[in-house]
Amino acid sequence: MTTTSASTGSRRPVVLSDRQGFDRRWFASELEAVHVPRNDAEAVAQVGEAVSRYGRDVKVVSGRHCYEDFAYNGTTKAIVDMSSMNRIGWDERRAAFFVEAGCENWSVYRGLLNGFNRTLPAGSCYSVGSGGHITGGGYGLLSRLRGLTVDHLSAVDIVTWNASSDKAELHHVSAASASQDERDLFWALRGAGCGNFGVILRYYFEELPEAPESASIYTLSWDWKSIDKSSFADLLACYAEFVSDMPETDFSLLKLTHASSGQLGMIVQSVSAEGVTHPEHRAQVERRYTETRTRFGAIVGHTPLRKPLGGHPGWTTAIVGNESVQHVTYLEALQTLNGSGPNQFGKYKSAYMNKAFPPDQVAAIHRWLNTTPKGVSEPDMSQSLLQVDSYGGAINRVAPDATAVPQRDAIMKLQYQTYWLNASRPGEGNRAPYDTQAEAHLRWINEFYREVYAEYGGTPDPAGDPGGTVAGAYYNYPDSVLGTHAEGTVDDALWLYFLDNFRKNERNLVAVKRRWDPANVFHHAQSIPVE
Repeated sequence: MTTTSASTGSRRPVVLSDRQGFDRRWFASELEAVHVPRNDAEAVAQVGEAVSRYGRDVKVVSGRHCYEDFAYNGTTKAIVDMSSMNRIGWDERRAAFFVEAGCENWSVYRGLLNGFNRTLPAGSCYSVGSGGHITGGGYGLLSRLRGLTVDHLSAVDIVTWNASSDKAELHHVSAASASQDERDLFWALRGAGCGNFGVILRYYFEELPEAPESASIYTLSWDWKSIDKSSFADLLACYAEFVSDMPETDFSLLKLTHASSGQLGMIVQSVSAEGVTHPEHRAQVERRYTETRTRFGAIVGHTPLRKPLGGHPGWTTAIVGNESVQHVTYLEALQTLNGSGPNQFGKYKSAYMNKAFPPDQVAAIHRWLNTTPKGVSEPDMSQSLLQVDSYGGAINRVAPDATAVPQRDAIMKLQYQTYWLNASRPGEGNRAPYDTQAEAHLRWINEFYREVYAEYGGTPDPAGDPGGTVAGAYYNYPDSVLGTHAEGTVDDALWLYFLDNFRKNERNLVAVKRRWDPANVFHHAQSIPVE
């Protein structure tokens, strides 16, 4: 078992760390080769070598954070690990900023901010890799102000597989590419590139927003023992109004934690607008903080936050902005809210919402946040939650077919999360005696989700929702329960992720896949089908 560098021919044994994803559920037990290209030439050579030998059993990683086993599973034989292509800078020839696929969120923020006073509206989990994060859409705490990450993308360098010549090829694709095929590929890479069309090496951005000068953070928190069904419904209704009224400089994370955690809460980050002085910014946020405390306090009394609010994004290890506003520099705000959390076992599900929560959804959410499944103790559920992120703003000013991401009317984005930990060795977390714990968490989150969207058939399917409340799910939060190739139901999942951009529109993802990867080399459980 070896890894080979195309330029040097050096080899090293595959080590245990090569097999393990960030989510400890995923393990590549049969891995034979790891390729770690350092430049474009090595990437082309190593992708060619890997695909020629292993075909569809080659997977690509950058930060290893995939929520499902698309890269780390029992059939994976080779991995192309992009972590050594991790530069950030300005490309004089392209006249654009660039971010290589191996960069992690934190290095992107530091490199752009320190080198150019620029930033991206990207995610808040520091170790998530750019390779998958950006091409899957990318959003974060600046997205209401600046849009999705892909809304700023101007070009991509990608290695594809030419099925006719059986060779890997490097392409630079953009909206200005000479060929329609390349323009279509660029469109698809703006939201649906995750393991579907090739190996992304580099992203380009002709224009990037200046980084905010200042930021402010505050939290609100409430004790579960003070909340009944009625006040919980009022809290969710108030939050939907709150996110609709917020200035675009603000972003909020409502963390509806399981009742066993004792508290639930909300984090708000507000950045300074262009032309606003630091004293003016402070005064504006202090006023909004007072108004927000009064607004939510009329529903249920506030209590000091006793421990950090977990969950992705925005996992923190310290209590921040508690009982007052914390005014910081933009860099400090990035550091404060840029947490990926510990390596654990986890399961995730997602949904977009165009409107406030209907009563039946509120009732289901309240019930499941107060339910402990058989097979685990109540404290084992204390990290489980439904996180409701504010959405909208600049995101909503982009047409649904302008990029592969169609959800452009949503005001909230939901992420269902459950976590667990045990003493199992790598790759053995689903074996006895640990399987009982895993099955309990999976059963809880899957049944929770199914009941919330029971009116639409068990998923946030807009086709079953004439009222227009739900708008599908997020591809970067993949959920295999929605459908897979193996089950013959992958279209169900991909419809929820991409809606009409999947098959229906004239420019659609299936057609792009058929053109660029007819041999279906870049394949996983929820990859875009060729037909």
